Amino acid sequence: MHIDQLRFHLVNGGRIEQDGNRYRLIIPPVTADAYSDAQIDDYAHVPPYRFSNRPPQAVRLRARFSRQNMKGTAGFGFWNHPFSRTGAVIAPPCNVWFFNSSPESDMRVARHTSGHGFKAAMLNSGSAGGPIVSAAGRAFSLLLKIPVVSTATMAAARAMVSASEVELSIDMTSWHDYELDWRTDIATYRVDGREVLRAPHPPAQPMGFAAWVDNYRATATGSAYRFAYVASEEEQWLELEIMDGYE
Repeated sequence: MHIDQLRFHLVNGGRIEQDGNRYRLIIPPVTADAYSDAQIDDYAHVPPYRFSNRPPQAVRLRARFSRQNMKGTAGFGFWNHPFSRTGAVIAPPCNVWFFNSSPESDMRVARHTSGHGFKAAMLNSGSAGGPIVSAAGRAFSLLLKIPVVSTATMAAARAMVSASEVELSIDMTSWHDYELDWRTDIATYRVDGREVLRAPHPPAQPMGFAAWVDNYRATATGSAYRFAYVASEEEQWLELEIMDGYE
């Protein structure tokens, strides 16, 4: 990931204030009927997505959030953009990132962790790309909409993935130093110089870098996988200062 490759992605009132390599990603007050997003990333938002980041890859940045209890989701790191805005699964989900979701979400990816909150997280659902995987993603999305088979589908999906995450008990409104070191065999996460997670078997496929704040919420329990939006009565933002990564 290189800073000069980053571009803005803005939806429904989202805006970005930039001063050199410091960015403030802002979304306005929103209702649960509308989606809003302020994002910087290094890939085009036109399927099929093409990503340029492979391990070894590292990102170091300083960040703070506008509130401790952010509404929706926010974070930074690498992912393969596996979902459409309507919630359809278009690729097996893969990510290596710092991720926050509000209590309206319930995404139980790894065992013994909450379905929401601020986490260092890794998810490897297999290689993405190609017509076979794309077809599997579409089939997976359809199966999740059928109540009779959705529980079995979610159980099977969890058995096939590699996932690691740890909840971060920090003051999100204060500046912290974050480091993500993504290798072929392990992903290492540090906060303020302290290692918080070593995740084995991370994705080895190309992924895109993204830092964002939006009002998404998602449910991935034993019986369903659903997307919706969260209302927020106040402006929300994520401010970050990025130090360039390496390839």
